[in-house]
Amino acid sequence: MCPAVACLVDLRQLRYFLTVTEERRFSSAAHRLRIAAPSLSQQIRALERDLGVTLFERTSRGTKLTPAGAVLVQRARLILAEVDRAREDVRSATPSGVEQVSLRICTMAERVLDGPLRTVGTSIRGVEVFVTSSPGDDAVEAVRQGRADAAVVWSRPQEHRDLDGIVLGSVPFGVVLPRAHPLADLREIPVARLCHDRLVMFPRSPFSGIWQRIVDHLLPEGAQPGQIAIEPDLINSPEAMVRAVATGCAVAPGILGVAEHMDVGEIVVRPLDPPLFLDLEVVWRRPARPAVRRLVDFLSEAVNNPDVLVSAHPRG
Repeated sequence: MCPAVACLVDLRQLRYFLTVTEERRFSSAAHRLRIAAPSLSQQIRALERDLGVTLFERTSRGTKLTPAGAVLVQRARLILAEVDRAREDVRSATPSGVEQVSLRICTMAERVLDGPLRTVGTSIRGVEVFVTSSPGDDAVEAVRQGRADAAVVWSRPQEHRDLDGIVLGSVPFGVVLPRAHPLADLREIPVARLCHDRLVMFPRSPFSGIWQRIVDHLLPEGAQPGQIAIEPDLINSPEAMVRAVATGCAVAPGILGVAEHMDVGEIVVRPLDPPLFLDLEVVWRRPARPAVRRLVDFLSEAVNNPDVLVSAHPRG
């Protein structure tokens, strides 16, 4: 997109457009943006009219980018990254001397880091931190493309290891069972006894670093056809997975110390035998600004304080 075209496009509409591409459904995108779905649809159609193209194919299963939409995704991310960077640079130049840092938090990670995230915005002297959530791997992409300074993500696959990062801690996962499940009275669940259970999982693509590890651990002999139930709408709602379990038709992975507190019905949460731990990492681009390094140090210290972390075990 050339500068002249960029000037004709509402930046808010570009942000709306990217949110729809990430969520794949207008309803989910509207919920994340906290606007009405009809208003979001109107804004996207206005953007399409301004550009003279169709950006999405709308189907009963959600949305799919057209070739023109795929081109706009890359350009929109660059444009918004430059705008955000310019805003940060201007704010950093104020007499107060306060630097601003943007932090993305991957879905489910905010449940583990609940304590630190409540105070990170005001706890680092000379640094103001803005925290937003991202579905799955988009948190890594936001850092790579300059839309965020740092991100907290689950274990990264090899293709995401071009960024600097450190492991904050290992988070214990268990299994969520219907209360009436034959194994519900056990103190811990042998994974070998889950081989015939239906497994509810979040979508694979936004969580490429941990999806297969969870499935392989819970179903070590391999999944049978139809044994894994995947629902796209579960990307931003761990509660939805647990509700599916509460109906009595399946089991699901859950973070120990977190899943137990979801008020969604008749469930129990049990540790696994053997146990399952997944790493939580903070990543950033090099070279890191001093403010970003101070943010990383804050998160690392928070993990080592058992009073502020839920579930995670720091790496020693």
